[in-house]
Amino acid sequence: MSASDAPATAHLFRGARVFTPDPAPVGHDSVATIGDRIVAVGTEEQCRAALAGSPVTPVEHDLRGRSIVPGFIDAHTHPMVMSVFEVHLSFDHCRSVADVLDAVADSARATEGSTDAVIGFQLDDLLLAERRMPTGDELDAAGDGRPVVLIRRDGHHAVASSSAIVSAGLADPANVVAGGYVERDEHGNPTGLVGERSVADLLALVPAATMESLEDGRARWTERMVRQGITAISAICQTTVEGPSGPAGEMEAVAWADLARRVPFDVQTILIAPELSVVDDFRALPSLHSPRNGRRVDAVKLFLDGTLGGASACMHSPFSDRSHTSGMRTLGDDDAYSRMEAAHLAGLQVCIHAIGDRANRDAADLFARLLTAHPGPHRHRVEHASVLDDRTVELFATHQITCVTQPISLRSEAHWLRARIGDQRLPHAYRHRTLIDAGVPLAGSSDAPIEDTDVLAAIDAAVDRRGLADEQAITAVEALRAYTLGGSAARSTETELGSLSAGHRADVVVLDGDLATARPASLAVAATYIGGVEHHRDPATFPARG
Repeated sequence: MSASDAPATAHLFRGARVFTPDPAPVGHDSVATIGDRIVAVGTEEQCRAALAGSPVTPVEHDLRGRSIVPGFIDAHTHPMVMSVFEVHLSFDHCRSVADVLDAVADSARATEGSTDAVIGFQLDDLLLAERRMPTGDELDAAGDGRPVVLIRRDGHHAVASSSAIVSAGLADPANVVAGGYVERDEHGNPTGLVGERSVADLLALVPAATMESLEDGRARWTERMVRQGITAISAICQTTVEGPSGPAGEMEAVAWADLARRVPFDVQTILIAPELSVVDDFRALPSLHSPRNGRRVDAVKLFLDGTLGGASACMHSPFSDRSHTSGMRTLGDDDAYSRMEAAHLAGLQVCIHAIGDRANRDAADLFARLLTAHPGPHRHRVEHASVLDDRTVELFATHQITCVTQPISLRSEAHWLRARIGDQRLPHAYRHRTLIDAGVPLAGSSDAPIEDTDVLAAIDAAVDRRGLADEQAITAVEALRAYTLGGSAARSTETELGSLSAGHRADVVVLDGDLATARPASLAVAATYIGGVEHHRDPATFPARG
């Protein structure tokens, strides 16, 4: 049930530790809501007075010192890929090549007689005892001749069986697209390793998803995100073969238009749209674009480089553990600028994927060029902003380019990040402290399904970096701001969402402890309200009503 469909309710949350996201003044321990709006934040007396005109009797919640915060905003997700991930193999818990091959063999046996490819996701070779990907030959044996495609955790690299390589047309070097690659042995034969734009050819082997299976996946991740306190998302979707999913993703935005009807969140849809004409087509769909109902299509995304995990992020100098490469640009300056300019002049937000320090500098220079030629209000963003040199930070601050980061990567990359970029560049990775101090707008996100959507875990990672350039740590309140008001500003919704303020939408999250004193990772979401409607409540941790 959506907030708009629900009967009007009123709530008084009292005895709370209030974060608006900033800590509320002493004595301001209450929040009052009527319908889908917050009507007061302050003392209990002030909130009771604001509820005096409520058409319904307020439900009272004594929080007994627990924290109440704005609903969390995840400013970078891939919802259709999330739905697909939910119904295929996942290698999150594999710790050896043998574990991976066993999972592939089990899946092949379970679907014996099928000619469909065996598909798996979230493969992290650096978590495996051998610290390598399986080979194509090993997948041939495990899959008993079936096509096998395993996608690396970063989503930009894969390993495939020989039959999958042949089926995808990648056995012939002439078929490898610009910006992609297929690793070959000394005889010129594919080893099974595939990267960047060539991954799209393998993803074309993913069995066609039905709307029923996609809806099943959507229901799973929606329920999980609600339990994690998420109330708004930015959803990135392909409109053509361009994008991480390649040909398999060219109908993403069309399918998302159907699935989006059944998510309770406020949704910004960001289109990967080489041709801007399609933006108006999707804006004509109320399920995607109806601002008064929390739906907007107002942004486009393009990619400048790859990933740190796959050593394809574009760097100023070679990787410390792979001295033969500095990564790669996936789109040239001329093409990138023409697309940025067209989107900017159309009044759309420009979102650039940039991970390496060279790619981020290039993004900063491109934005500086754009905004010098066409000055005016904007909310342009860089997605990831993983490694930044000082000049890039200065340019982002000068032109107010929002950095949409994923602090949770400090956990998932902890076992290889230092070796990959080296001690000298490590202080330039995930520069949250530097960005905030420089005045660069900062928004938190997950990049789901590449990373976990657990916001409290991400806040914990931003606060406790566990030796990965600890000087870049930020406070829990600063991280909370990135996942609330910062995320909302990145989506141009800060007058409506992201803050516990009178008049804002009643997106409210109750935590089971005090964010000011507890370690964020030790806390849990006790309840989630979206537009004043209770969507999640944990009876074990949420205080009794009344």
